[in-house]
Amino acid sequence: MARIASPLEGLDFEAVRYLQDLLRIDTTNPPGRETAAARYLAMVLRDEGYDPVVVESSPGRGSVVARYSGTGEKPPLLLYGHTDVVMVEPASWSWPPFSGELSDGCVWGRGALDMKGLVAQQLMVMLLLKRSGVRLRRDVIFAATADEETGGEAGIGYLVDHHPDLIRAEYALSEGGGTTMYVAGRAFYDIRTGEKGTCRFRLRTRGRPGHGSIPRPGTAVARIAEAALILANTRLPFHATVTAGRFFSTVAAALGLPPGGRRLTPENLDRVIQILPADFGYYLQAVTHNTATPTGLRAGNRINVIPGEAELWVDGRYLPGQTPESFLDEVRRLVGPDFELERVDLSPALESDSGGPLYETIVEVMREYAPKATVIPALMSGATDAKHVTRLGTTCLGFGPLRVPESFPAEHLVHGHDERIPIDGYVWGTRVLHDIVRRFCS
Repeated sequence: MARIASPLEGLDFEAVRYLQDLLRIDTTNPPGRETAAARYLAMVLRDEGYDPVVVESSPGRGSVVARYSGTGEKPPLLLYGHTDVVMVEPASWSWPPFSGELSDGCVWGRGALDMKGLVAQQLMVMLLLKRSGVRLRRDVIFAATADEETGGEAGIGYLVDHHPDLIRAEYALSEGGGTTMYVAGRAFYDIRTGEKGTCRFRLRTRGRPGHGSIPRPGTAVARIAEAALILANTRLPFHATVTAGRFFSTVAAALGLPPGGRRLTPENLDRVIQILPADFGYYLQAVTHNTATPTGLRAGNRINVIPGEAELWVDGRYLPGQTPESFLDEVRRLVGPDFELERVDLSPALESDSGGPLYETIVEVMREYAPKATVIPALMSGATDAKHVTRLGTTCLGFGPLRVPESFPAEHLVHGHDERIPIDGYVWGTRVLHDIVRRFCS
């Protein structure tokens, strides 16, 4: 793979350099060590005339906050993102994962897409605001935080609980949308207006222990294995949300389906899934059903002993409009009553109106930067730090503008090998984000 020199000059080169610097800071979580990234960002902001604050929830778990002051006529806008990243398997990468290498028109490194790329874009917006001295009606707050990949409690959750006035805002922008996606050759940009809630749990069953040389039916291992297969192979009931309905109807129209086929129903959903690539179909299933995905099994400690207890770990996600209780009732009806169920993690399902001034500003700006593309609201199948920020009454949208070609496998690179971000699309997105922020706050 050929190493390339940077094709950028001036401001564009600066945006890439900050991203490279962030990617070279290893913030794998656990353990995190995000303070190094927070201090780097604070240095850049301080050199530009800001007075950033670095807050640690514990030694090494640092977040940084800075504010561009407006007139105060309207409440602030928060730009927030996380600096921690997931683990890597370096032997499977084409370039070292913390190198920030420039190659094949991309910046390579763990976190390039999730989400140091957007953090660097937000940083550039703050620098450009300061340099222009533009008079805004809203303050713009920048927060680069720790710990999102393991729940956010040591990052923005800590700020919400202990330093809320640093980040309190009416609206907020972060990850979860904005990357080009293609349906039937047409380009779309999604704005995350909602996300599923988390309800992870353990299923536990008990049976008669015994010697492994004397098999018997109904052991704890056999029963937990049956439960795992049921959950893995059976859909929970269909549920339509406003966001998923709008997303589906737009996609169905792009596929040329008649009006009757564009309404989100189980029958129409199955019809569209048969047309789309498999990964897109999996996404549509995930945002129209609660999901309970087996992710771990625990039973026994000796190969010749039938254990008396077995346990299944399940990553549960429930839709807006549902509750943890209604979701777990669906699970119990599926696997039966003969299991102990222990909840281990819980976060709310969120859904904002796909309208409002920030949403409409994004649409307006995107008409200028991508006039042939369609902007649509989208529901995220996972969770983000919005679950913490919304506790302050903030309306959170996900939009990190990134233009990618149809052949670019963005969805497979997030948390995957060879994570990278196209330079031209990243720089384009920086300009888009700057114009969104400036127009919304002016």
